[in-house]
Amino acid sequence: MRLRISALVFAPLALAGAACATNPQAKSKIASARRTVVDSIGCLDTLRASDSITMVIKMIVAPQDPKTTLPRDFESLFVQEFRSHFGVPGKLPLSVVMGTPPCDSLGSRCVGGILSLGAVAYATAHDDGKLTDMEVVDAALTPSLADSVTAALESMSRAFLSPPIGDVDSIPLVLRLVSEENPDTVPAVQRVFRAKVPRYSSPFSYASMPTSGVAAKYPFNARLAGVEDSVTLAFTVESDGTIAARSIELVSAKYRDFVASVLEALERTRFHSAHLGDCAVATRMEQRFFFRLPQ
Repeated sequence: MRLRISALVFAPLALAGAACATNPQAKSKIASARRTVVDSIGCLDTLRASDSITMVIKMIVAPQDPKTTLPRDFESLFVQEFRSHFGVPGKLPLSVVMGTPPCDSLGSRCVGGILSLGAVAYATAHDDGKLTDMEVVDAALTPSLADSVTAALESMSRAFLSPPIGDVDSIPLVLRLVSEENPDTVPAVQRVFRAKVPRYSSPFSYASMPTSGVAAKYPFNARLAGVEDSVTLAFTVESDGTIAARSIELVSAKYRDFVASVLEALERTRFHSAHLGDCAVATRMEQRFFFRLPQ
């Protein structure tokens, strides 16, 4: 699902207290999406990478609604057209670190880290080959990659090159650019480009919330109506503990009011930053927030 609240489709909420969305893990404001992560990049430059890995960046195409089925060969045709319009950026300054196994039982501390590269895009495919409602989530804080993805989708749309979608007017899509270390496991039809990324042997720990959690207010209408919900977001925590606004992705939720409450609470929350060795670094994480009425 895309994060833009005005564009989200939720079940109706005719419901308006305060409660907390608690988090099992222990910002003053959400950071600008275009902000350069100077502290993270500068500190990473002081660390010695143990080696470099050539990653295959592949595209996964799926309907936003899991109940929808895409036509056969739609993904391969879409990736083929996307690849022909996509220009690999000349520079890909990376700063987001993910842990490399083995990790502890909670997955919060790992023996090393690797720089992350990828993006998530949303678009609605129409029966005339046009794409609308395009939006890119800059998950890896690499604006040049996000811009190239946007440009490729816009070029496809102008040329009406989205593949046929069958006997429907439109299908909302989610397009994921993800990295794969083992190129032999990536079908040729999914491959977009290759990139070499550094891997570090320094101990890595993921970002975590403050011990108080994230104090999200229980929406007043929902509380009166006795409605409960859970909201799952994926987002990138920068090296200073703030959240990069353009990196936020709504993974799941039912009601708009609960999502708005979590986003508002996150503006006031500063995470404990991730660390690679002694360096504070940016990292990607996914978190579920629960809204439960008192018994």
